[in-house]
Amino acid sequence: MKRIIWLTCLLLSLCLGAAALTIYDVQYTASRGVDGSYPSPWLGKQVTLEGIVTATGYRGAGFFLSEKVSGAWRGIYVLDSRHHPAVGSYVRLTGEVAENYGMTCLRDLSSLKVLDRNRTLPSPVVISTGQLANAMEAEAYEGVYVRLVNASVTGVKSRNASFTVNDGSGQCGVTLQSFGDKASAPAVGTQFAQIVGLVTFSYGEYQLNPVSAGGMQVQQPVSVQNRSWGKIKSIYK
Repeated sequence: MKRIIWLTCLLLSLCLGAAALTIYDVQYTASRGVDGSYPSPWLGKQVTLEGIVTATGYRGAGFFLSEKVSGAWRGIYVLDSRHHPAVGSYVRLTGEVAENYGMTCLRDLSSLKVLDRNRTLPSPVVISTGQLANAMEAEAYEGVYVRLVNASVTGVKSRNASFTVNDGSGQCGVTLQSFGDKASAPAVGTQFAQIVGLVTFSYGEYQLNPVSAGGMQVQQPVSVQNRSWGKIKSIYK
């Protein structure tokens, strides 16, 4: 039934021009490409999407779009340097579905209209480092606003201030400076309470890209003075 619906939408899009779809419609796929990425079934087609701008200035040319409620398959990269919607803008745009070095995106926009401003961003989806380490699972979060929790730095790379983290479920990459910041990689062993950012596919792997330094919170050591002695005593009852 899903395939029939998809084929119907595809035929309508070919007859009527750009198809009005959700981000989920464009992103969802289970077919792996030759480069390890998962190309959109709408590749090369003109589509119209609506969503909230979650981040801007990715590598100097583009922004990310999310559905109102964030989740798997509900975010996408827009490769565009002509339009500059602010974070929190709710927009409707039309463009071509493409693959930018293995990452599904929308490009060559023919229109972009800001429908609303200052929208609250969707809450970042909590995922594990192991999910980003597994290509099939990670693909579902490409372009999505996510959060890692309780992860430790396991290695540092020289490229673009990149490093690896692990929360015990598997190792994944984190890349800084994607949004113009000048942050440098933390030392091996640094523990983060959380890292918030956008998932991308680059250099053959899925990575988390923090939007700002504020999205990276180092785990603070617990002071003995601040501990609850009531809780400690309860252990021995």
